[in-house]
Amino acid sequence: MAILRKACRNCTLSKRKCVVQLPKCTRCAQRDLDCTYDLEPLKAATVQTKKPPNMTFNSLVCDTPGYCVMKSVNLHQPTLDPAICGTGNEDNLELIHLGYQCVPDLLRLGKPALFVHPKLQLLGKCNHFTAVLEAQQDNLNYELFERLVRLDIKRLPIIENLTGLQALLVLGACLFPIQHFDTQAYLTIIYEWTQTLLESAQTRMPRDRSPWQAWLFGESVRRTILMSYGLGMALSSFKYGYCTNWLFVESLPFDERAGLWMATSPQAWIAAAGAKTGEEVGEKLISFHEFGKRSDGASCDFRGDPFLALLAFAHNG
Repeated sequence: MAILRKACRNCTLSKRKCVVQLPKCTRCAQRDLDCTYDLEPLKAATVQTKKPPNMTFNSLVCDTPGYCVMKSVNLHQPTLDPAICGTGNEDNLELIHLGYQCVPDLLRLGKPALFVHPKLQLLGKCNHFTAVLEAQQDNLNYELFERLVRLDIKRLPIIENLTGLQALLVLGACLFPIQHFDTQAYLTIIYEWTQTLLESAQTRMPRDRSPWQAWLFGESVRRTILMSYGLGMALSSFKYGYCTNWLFVESLPFDERAGLWMATSPQAWIAAAGAKTGEEVGEKLISFHEFGKRSDGASCDFRGDPFLALLAFAHNG
């Protein structure tokens, strides 16, 4: 006896649960997508008890900044496919354009970009991103890029680590997909810088800042780390047809409260949080995985924050 597939084509490609119904499944109906059920039959397997995936929980990682259950559960399942899409998928180029190449233009207008905020005070320290803003689009070349990668990232203060990584992300996005751009070498560099920033965030965060500036710095670090892995995944998917680190990326945290990042004054920041003082705002972090599930199929008001909108799009389509 043969049975039909239990998921539509969209849900299958997105690796999402499909609530089968006609004429459209629930997910496709919510997104106004064409819903197609492949009529290729599947052979009904002999009834037998399936072994559940081997799941192990590592409690030692629970105190890290990126903690989420997605990070601590290891799924040893042969059908688990890390591929996002085929090589050369134009969606990844659009993601790179929306998420990274527009950053300098927004900052020149004095507007908050996805992971760089114009009001973050760096206390006179070296801001490597300044060179990106001062350069014209056609001058974002290998000279500036190579100057950055020659820095000893392990010895830099966390402020230089942050702004240097932000500059590397924008430069790499602008240089890709130039034919002679070494994607793998670039990914190795940004992952090294990102790991250093992640480690520094636990012990070397700047002190004696106002509540707004402390929140801005922390959120800048969190967004830069997530966007760094996001760029790596997009480049890897476009170039090779698969990516790594996707499970770890789902565990990365950020503050999902809409409007806080878009504030350009401490008063607007406090008001966006619905608080009375800066001390009351605090941090309310959520993992990318939890945010994606919460925003899937929901009508969300991100209050102009393109970072939240981009993450919802990247996670749910």
